[in-house]
Amino acid sequence: MTDPQAEIMGKFQAAQSKAMQLISDLNMKDVTDEIGKLTSSVSELGSELTKIRSRGYAFASYLEAKVQTCGERWGALRGQLSTLINQEINQLRQEAQKLELLLEKTKNQADNPTAAGILLPSLESEVGSLEGKIKAAIERVQSRFTELRSEVTSTGGQIREINSYLDEQDEASFPFLAGEKLFLASDAEWVATGKGDKDPDGVLFLTDQRLIFEQKEKTGKKLGLFGGKHTQELEWAIPLAQIQTVEPENKGIFGSKDLVHITLASDAPYPSITIEVKNVKSKAWVEQAQRMLNGEANGERIS
Repeated sequence: MTDPQAEIMGKFQAAQSKAMQLISDLNMKDVTDEIGKLTSSVSELGSELTKIRSRGYAFASYLEAKVQTCGERWGALRGQLSTLINQEINQLRQEAQKLELLLEKTKNQADNPTAAGILLPSLESEVGSLEGKIKAAIERVQSRFTELRSEVTSTGGQIREINSYLDEQDEASFPFLAGEKLFLASDAEWVATGKGDKDPDGVLFLTDQRLIFEQKEKTGKKLGLFGGKHTQELEWAIPLAQIQTVEPENKGIFGSKDLVHITLASDAPYPSITIEVKNVKSKAWVEQAQRMLNGEANGERIS
């Protein structure tokens, strides 16, 4: 077999393989799998929301409405998607008939470069046509639930984040006050000296009564890497009534340090406090803190 013939046979076999794969994809299994996962995600929202309420999280009452709306929308949409998928599959099967007939003709051409060369343009054309139609069908189905999936993902993310707050509360080394309700918990560093590794890392808690910083880290490591011991202790707890201003600042290269500057009343233990919040933008944290300080967050308490 000459090099040109070998090249033709290589393209021919690749087109055959692609055609067979496309025909096996006509049932849109990937899309039905996506729908199955979305069904599970919608179902889990309710149980995850119940979990954070049973753990005592009293804010973000709008989550109940969001979870209910997601469930209702998915209940209405799921049947429509089933009908649409069946319609798309039936249409694709009709579209695939010409390719299937062409594939049948190619079965006995594995050792015939001349015949393969004659069939190759038609085979490649039909493969490209069916591939485009399958892609378009998938996109039509996905477009019907993309917005809802995004809402479900966002709502689930909010609930998981709240669960992480509650995990930190459960692990705290100090008691919370009677009736005190957690609002936020963020990884943070108290910029007590401004000397980086000498400043304590830990968790910044914001409740409906206090702003609290707990050191929670491994200290005394040699060369910053080895040894050390786990240190976890309350550093300070400031009543919200003693907080006068809360301001965000982005500092460092490309604004990589998210700082929160807090001015305190004269009867507080410090005149001011600076915190570097981690895994959250300082502006976003301050916006939430101000909602608690001005009473807006209390409007989102569960009844």
